[in-house]
Amino acid sequence: MVNIPEGTELGKEYPQENEDEIAKRILNLTLNSIKKSSEGKSQTLRDAHPKAHGCVAGTFTVQDSIPGTMKYGVFAKPRSFPIWIRYSNGSVTPKADKEGDIRGMAIKLMNVEGIKLLEDEKNEKTQDFLLISNPVLPVGDPQEYLDLFEAAFDKKIFSYIFLGGRFGALKRLNAIRGLQVPSPIGIRYWSTVPFKLGNSAIKYSAKPCAGSEFAMPDQKSPNYLREEMVRNLNEKDACYDFMVQPQIDPIEMPVEEPAKEWDETASPFVKVASIHIPKQKFDTEENNKFCENLSFTPWHSLPAHQPIGGINRVRKSVYVGISKYRHEANGLPRKEPKPKK
Repeated sequence: MVNIPEGTELGKEYPQENEDEIAKRILNLTLNSIKKSSEGKSQTLRDAHPKAHGCVAGTFTVQDSIPGTMKYGVFAKPRSFPIWIRYSNGSVTPKADKEGDIRGMAIKLMNVEGIKLLEDEKNEKTQDFLLISNPVLPVGDPQEYLDLFEAAFDKKIFSYIFLGGRFGALKRLNAIRGLQVPSPIGIRYWSTVPFKLGNSAIKYSAKPCAGSEFAMPDQKSPNYLREEMVRNLNEKDACYDFMVQPQIDPIEMPVEEPAKEWDETASPFVKVASIHIPKQKFDTEENNKFCENLSFTPWHSLPAHQPIGGINRVRKSVYVGISKYRHEANGLPRKEPKPKK
């Protein structure tokens, strides 16, 4: 876990000295894993969240009644953005949906004006928000992130947890894997890691609108989450409240420790936007191919929403490196998408 320095300030980052080396090690491990898992296959998949349940089109509408302290970036004024959302399982090895796993919701806003953070994509007009089905990560800092990667790739999770005394990580992993999911569009998601919002630090969450509950299906096929999404969006629209949680205590709500949950009682999430997903037929060959070729990173971002904290800093070069390799291996251009026509 992170040692939080005395005098820690709200919204301030405290980088570790070896983060660049950690990022290089994680990228090398990940690329080696991707190459190994892709041998003899026609397509190179993502390293994380490779199993998609589908990509859907929708609209992200910023409210007009937002606190002044949150009116930055895409939340600066009321307006709507066309979006793509990719739903997925997190496991490196795709498996049956009934097995425990992280579920992901990756949101890509389009028609977002302004210079972006990634130098080679600074003129793109997208903004990404990456969320998962748990409010915290299993690990708390870049070194633990690397240790978990190494243990997972070398199949030494037992040693990582029990010999290393990481029982908190085990508890968090079990919580993530224990969630029963009726449909990807019927559960809540969190960013887990913090971001800037103006000069403040915040976290994001997407919560299904009231009345959006779904019953657990009686029969669960290996791909039942995609099947449920198809059925759900054939029958009716879906929607979410998109919310922001401000950091109010730098010790109890640390920037550098995403394994520690920020208390919603102390600092409630504030709704800043609505997500609307209209009824649609998304499970087509063309759309699935488009979905597979999308790239998501928290660094597809305006400076006003800059990712902060050690995990986010490490992710910057790792996510870009993986995306570049995957697209080159598949012989595809790497570019940001346009809104659905």
